Amino acid sequence: MIQTPLTLEHQGIISKKLDAVEVQLSECSYSNLYLFRDRHEYHTVETPHGFFISGVTYDGKKYLMPMASPDKTNEDCFNELKNLLCTRNWDFLFPIPQAWLECFDENEFIISSNPDDTDYLYTTEKFKTYPGKSMHKKKNLLNQFLNNNESQLIPLSSDMKSHAKEILEQWQKDSPQKFYQNDFSQCAEAIEKYQTLNLTSALAYANGKPIGLIIGEPLNKDTFVIHFAKANTEVKGVYQYLFSQFARDFCPDYQYMNLEQDLGNASLRKTKISYRPDLMVQKFRVSIK
Repeated sequence: MIQTPLTLEHQGIISKKLDAVEVQLSECSYSNLYLFRDRHEYHTVETPHGFFISGVTYDGKKYLMPMASPDKTNEDCFNELKNLLCTRNWDFLFPIPQAWLECFDENEFIISSNPDDTDYLYTTEKFKTYPGKSMHKKKNLLNQFLNNNESQLIPLSSDMKSHAKEILEQWQKDSPQKFYQNDFSQCAEAIEKYQTLNLTSALAYANGKPIGLIIGEPLNKDTFVIHFAKANTEVKGVYQYLFSQFARDFCPDYQYMNLEQDLGNASLRKTKISYRPDLMVQKFRVSIK
């Protein structure tokens, strides 16, 4: 068994494997793994019969991430996963989507989940127009923004990185958390390496001033994941504009937009719930008995 810290050299092999998985989980993205490689202590694990990712959850548990559904791997690979769990060097397999659970015999495995890990998914149509009574406040904020500002959303380019960093730094000044407690560093690296990591990035401007930044990528043919959304909240309605215009301009071919998990952060949870998620996608933990 060979364990190696996750680097850019792994982009090809990991991207190829995850592209074939076709799930909606936000972790199933090479760029996500790479940007959070230090936070989660990501390593590749290569064995005679398999290739896996080793990581540490936000609640301090060590896990192995399979690169394919157990029913689509050979028996040797699945047995290798079980043997690795039996060493007790890892607490469980994670993140396991609901569709894979039937592969794990309840006589051999324990299945659990942490609600803080659950991804929030919304229909792209919802973000485009904020329809219905439940979205009335969001639509009002969007309309106020549009009525009070000359706005545009522009794809990020190399000569606009300084504007992206300006937005991020202002966001950090307004954040109650220190930069090492949130995703400031990861977002800063995403700005620098957005082309290398194949990220879709855009900047929002109001009256010629940069006010918002959004970065994401396709997860599969149906779902687009938003990794980072940062904005100057002094501008009323900026987030509603950012999500709505991005959905229109960059995600028209995707049914869902995944805004990732809330990490147990009460403020983040309240905000994500306020957009009325259409799907809450659980990530399961599978441990050996």
